[in-house]
Amino acid sequence: MASESLVLAVADGCGPLAADDIDRVVDYVFAHRSDAIRAFLREEGLRVSGNKEGLQVRIREAIDDGTIDASSLVNLLDTVEGWGNQHIYLYQSPDGETNTWKKETQARKRLKKIGQEQLFNRRRPLVLPDEPTLSAVEWTRDRVRFIWVEKREWELRRSDLDPAADGNGIHFKAYEDKIARGITSFDWNLATGEAALMIQRLPSGERYDDIRQRYEETIEDAVHVSNFTRRDVRKAIRKIEESKETSKRQVAIETQRGGRASFTSKGRKADVFDDPDLKKSRKAMGQTASVLGNFYWLEASPHLERRLHVKLYATDQRVAIFGECSETEVKYVLSRVCHHCQ
Repeated sequence: MASESLVLAVADGCGPLAADDIDRVVDYVFAHRSDAIRAFLREEGLRVSGNKEGLQVRIREAIDDGTIDASSLVNLLDTVEGWGNQHIYLYQSPDGETNTWKKETQARKRLKKIGQEQLFNRRRPLVLPDEPTLSAVEWTRDRVRFIWVEKREWELRRSDLDPAADGNGIHFKAYEDKIARGITSFDWNLATGEAALMIQRLPSGERYDDIRQRYEETIEDAVHVSNFTRRDVRKAIRKIEESKETSKRQVAIETQRGGRASFTSKGRKADVFDDPDLKKSRKAMGQTASVLGNFYWLEASPHLERRLHVKLYATDQRVAIFGECSETEVKYVLSRVCHHCQ
């Protein structure tokens, strides 16, 4: 995030899907995980076998011959993006705040306070602003979700396109420029009062706590985030460490005198306290304060069908979920973190 403030200006809307729009949607969709794309093809009655390049050709042909409506790809994109690869702050809102958002007329009035009533249930734009821009506010009686959109660019390594060495010992490596629609959201459950600011992962060195404050300030007049209670992630680290829900990759603790100790397993698939020496050392340190928990959340069918990599940081009460996930997976893990925060 290069700028010191977030953009509130309205990004361009989708409108009818022109040829360029379709190209954008296909490119954005294929920046996401293959299993979501295959699930979409299966629902459309198309073959799901093959690599990503083959799947992309199949989808483009299906759009051209009318088998697939291009707008359904936009719906797929809106469903799969914005879950996982995020740093997350958890909140609990006071009852009075949720009441002011449960009626459409009141919700629109709140958005009017920040000059964004036109974003009410607006489709997310395909045109990508360079800076995070509040671009849609998705509302129902049970939930409101503020969506910031931005352009995300990276280079994808393509070893299959590497040219041969030039004979002088010089080798060239090929990279493909990729662009995707970056999503950050403030997701608020109006039935329970639970809320989460989900910031898509940023380059190393970014101060997420500073960025959190800027997002909060952007919607303060509409949501009054300053009245919300932040979840105490420090409490959750110790409780999750003692639970059987995760495999512990690393646990860091702080003594009463400010010293720190860290316990790390021998590998990502090993639990740190499978090592009897580390287990004994951790037990000897007693109820010291936990400052970092690096966990792999275990499969918990039907909620999770695979392990998810999760970190909890006590310093700024932050949760990080790594890897692209589904909404169901993210919400399940966050619900368990909130449970352990109590």
